Amino acid sequence: MWCSKNLSQKFILCFVLLLKISVGAEDLPEKKEDLGKLKFDAKDDFLQSMKWAYQGSYLQFSSTQNLVFAAMAVGASAYFIYNDDRISEKAVRKHKNEKFFRFVSDSSIFFNTPVLPITFYYWGRSKQDAKMVRFSQEHLAALTLALAESAVISIVPVHQRPDKKDLSFVETAFRGQSSFPSGHVIGYMVFGFKSLQFYGPQYALVPMALATATAFERVHSEKHYASDVIASGFIALLASEGVRYASNYDQNHPIYNWIFNHEFTLNYIRQNKAPGLQASLAF
Repeated sequence: MWCSKNLSQKFILCFVLLLKISVGAEDLPEKKEDLGKLKFDAKDDFLQSMKWAYQGSYLQFSSTQNLVFAAMAVGASAYFIYNDDRISEKAVRKHKNEKFFRFVSDSSIFFNTPVLPITFYYWGRSKQDAKMVRFSQEHLAALTLALAESAVISIVPVHQRPDKKDLSFVETAFRGQSSFPSGHVIGYMVFGFKSLQFYGPQYALVPMALATATAFERVHSEKHYASDVIASGFIALLASEGVRYASNYDQNHPIYNWIFNHEFTLNYIRQNKAPGLQASLAF
């Protein structure tokens, strides 16, 4: 039958066949057009991360939900500052796993460097994985923002370290005289929040556990008070959220969306001449 057709009919049939193939390709689970946009330009991608870090510095307070987190951070920090001495007295007691906790705490310095997000960036580029590339960019931006905020806040004379002896260069060179907040915890926390946002709780579990171990060690070794490490957790959370708002990424893990991405409103009301607050939460 094919041989009986003339040249024009063959051309039409071929055109229709190619059209069907091209339309069908759009229904494939992997979108090739997304991969085609991955143009290797490390400089532009780095500048984009820094732009998100800058925008995140003010966008982290652009939602009512994050303002509530900020209020919780202030309240929790004030509570722990008031009880720091009592908590420190219990935390400094010897622990059988001191060497392990010290190793985890010392290793946190590596997670405060851009080595990890840069590694994920080049890995994502080599695999043509747009999600991992975006993860690495947001990770770098949130880490930069959180560390910068921590350094600036440490200039405020909240309180001195419980023990000023045997401080390393890393513990003194990039911050003010105050021990508030803790810089060691931030790298783990940012890594944990971004892992939760992009890949889910199973990937966030390890960095969050390492952050908890580091927080304990910093208080146990009398390098920080409990308020210092609690404040660092909130700083990392708000920086992560600020960068998420700046990048406008909408393919977050469902559990992260369930926790952080919902409508929250807080209004001032008067009932029977009595003032009050009305809160509503929509998932």
